[in-house]
Amino acid sequence: MRNKGILSLILLVTGFILAFSYQYMKDHQRPTRESTDQFQQEKELRDEIIKEQTSNRTLQNKVNKARNSIQTREEAIAQQKSTSTKLLSELNQYRMLNGQTAVTGPGVNVTLSDANYVPNGTDANNYIVHQQDLQEVIYELYAIGAEAIAINGQRFSSHSYIECVGPVVKVDGERHTAPFVISAIGDPTLLMSALNMNGGVVEQLVGRGIDVSVEKVNLTLKPLL
Repeated sequence: MRNKGILSLILLVTGFILAFSYQYMKDHQRPTRESTDQFQQEKELRDEIIKEQTSNRTLQNKVNKARNSIQTREEAIAQQKSTSTKLLSELNQYRMLNGQTAVTGPGVNVTLSDANYVPNGTDANNYIVHQQDLQEVIYELYAIGAEAIAINGQRFSSHSYIECVGPVVKVDGERHTAPFVISAIGDPTLLMSALNMNGGVVEQLVGRGIDVSVEKVNLTLKPLL
């Protein structure tokens, strides 16, 4: 009887252990499936994030490419504009030098007159204004930076010519007599300083018996007809 009791107790304990083990395994199967589901959700979320990041990088690359293309076009347009502005400036300068446009601004009037006194026994022709006298003044004015020049109101251009016929000077075929007023638009201070410098064109003309005066003025030079 005692052995039967011990055996029964062992069987009871064994059954309890088996039952407990079964219940334990049963209880712990559910969290494992939940963990698996959570892992799957996290994986799907990571995949979605990676997909979005890849899409964003692709879009950013397209934006950068478009920005670079726009910048290149803007630089090309700016270059074209700069070139056009330069060409327009050169064209205006060319038209101005050739007397094709009216010009207004500060400048100087250089007046050349025949000498009031001719010494006895000398050639009077040496004391009147000739074409080379006008040319010397004009060349000097252009060299200093004159933008536009006129002789007695007649516009002078890079294609103009001067010829002397006795006391008469022709500019592009038009006759002019002394006094000759050479009008030049430019920096008046610079023009006067260069003309009146020691050994300059004014001093040389005066030395040849020509009366010369230089004054600052505001000018409007009409274009050639």
